[in-house]
Amino acid sequence: MDYKYTTIFEAPIQACKISDDSFISKASLDNLHSLVPQNIDFEQNVDLIGVAFNAAVVNKFNKNGDGMDTDTAIAFTKNFLHKPTNIEHNKEKIVGHIATAGFSEYGSNKILTPEEVAGKDEMFNIALGAVVYRSANKAFADLLERSTDPNDPYYQKISTSWEVGFTDYVLAIGSSDLKDAEIITDQKKIEELKGSLRIYGGSGKTKDGKDIYRLITGKIYPLGIGFTTNPAADVKGVFKAQEDLPLVKINDKRDKNTNKISQSENINVKNKNKFIMDIEKMISELKDLLIEKKFSEETVASMTNTFADAIREKDEQYRQDIESVKSEKEAIAKEHSELKESVEALHNQLTEAQEKINSFEATQKAEQAIARFNERMDLIDQEYSLEDEDRGFLAKELKNLGLEEESFASFKEKLSVLWRDKNKEVKAAFEAQIQARIDAEVEKRLTKVSVASSTDPEESDKEASTEEILDNVETSEAGIANSNETTSRESVSLRDKFAAAFNRENITIS
Repeated sequence: MDYKYTTIFEAPIQACKISDDSFISKASLDNLHSLVPQNIDFEQNVDLIGVAFNAAVVNKFNKNGDGMDTDTAIAFTKNFLHKPTNIEHNKEKIVGHIATAGFSEYGSNKILTPEEVAGKDEMFNIALGAVVYRSANKAFADLLERSTDPNDPYYQKISTSWEVGFTDYVLAIGSSDLKDAEIITDQKKIEELKGSLRIYGGSGKTKDGKDIYRLITGKIYPLGIGFTTNPAADVKGVFKAQEDLPLVKINDKRDKNTNKISQSENINVKNKNKFIMDIEKMISELKDLLIEKKFSEETVASMTNTFADAIREKDEQYRQDIESVKSEKEAIAKEHSELKESVEALHNQLTEAQEKINSFEATQKAEQAIARFNERMDLIDQEYSLEDEDRGFLAKELKNLGLEEESFASFKEKLSVLWRDKNKEVKAAFEAQIQARIDAEVEKRLTKVSVASSTDPEESDKEASTEEILDNVETSEAGIANSNETTSRESVSLRDKFAAAFNRENITIS
């Protein structure tokens, strides 16, 4: 073999007979019928099971991170023919072989020709038909058939996993759908990025968080199919060509009203009567034959009695075996019914428990939301000087705000701009700045008056003029009538007059 790499494509099998109770619709399964080997009479060859199924999705990457494109699928799907099928990729446990290969439409299972899929960048299936050898591993064949029964615990437990060898690959980045992915063909870049592939122990993502996959190219070597119980991804369905054995078919036809095998009982009665008639006829013919051979009547009677007894004994044993099988099936049906009731009861309990959990979680979330709302209101109220109107606006905005800290941080950042003039620290700093300017202005005026009075006697007239100006300044206290006003004014120092004139409360900043 000259291939360098191998990969496995897994696909869940739902092996099911065509009936009104099938999980997959009859029409959908019928679409795969042409892939079942057509030159085999499965009624005569009861040791063979014919199946058809979708094996993989083209133009889509699987859970292993591998995929193939349309051109590769068209070129190499035919090489699946006559490759073995085994159990869990154990090549010593071969249970059949692949007999047909083709394509089907994704979702509907409609068979497609190579011409119809050529140039297609949308998803479609590689579809295969196979023969399973019942005699190679009866236990597996029974399990495969049990997986067709929706009421069986092993329903849909079997999957296919097909292995393929190939010589080369390129990288696809960004999407599991091939048509939406970026294709990397540069070998140097492939070497740099391939460590991110799952097949090489990576996470399946590049360093910048993009999905990365391996698109197989070059020569492709389909190596065969492994049946597995490992569930997989995106394709479902097996068309099972062979119907159940007659005994099973008869016993499955139950009377809807009585839930008894009414039709089976009628058939068994007819068969029993016919069988007795056949015995009598055979014994009569045997007697005639023995007489012709010159046996005495006594000998003939003894021999025919012996034959009749042996036949009746076998007939009785046969009917006992039938009754035993019937009882066993009834016991299995009863056990299944009880198990189904138990599962339904458990489902109801789990549903009730989940509802209680959901109710508890909802209550907890509501309490957390209220606590978070109060906490955020307090934080903002401590930071800003707010009026009732402001608090109403704030409460409305916080109710609609998410619980994430990022949302609250973004909201606070907006408030820092919108309510800058309401910020307590900003207002305190502003007030301190204004007060400092007032104090500086008072000191400046006092210094001017002091210098003037000490250098020029005539400045006393200016001082008087300054005092007159200060006396005329309207302050919040100037309008109050007081009989001792003249005495009080005389006792106020020049500094006090300046301070009163430039008090922050008497100054409006526009």
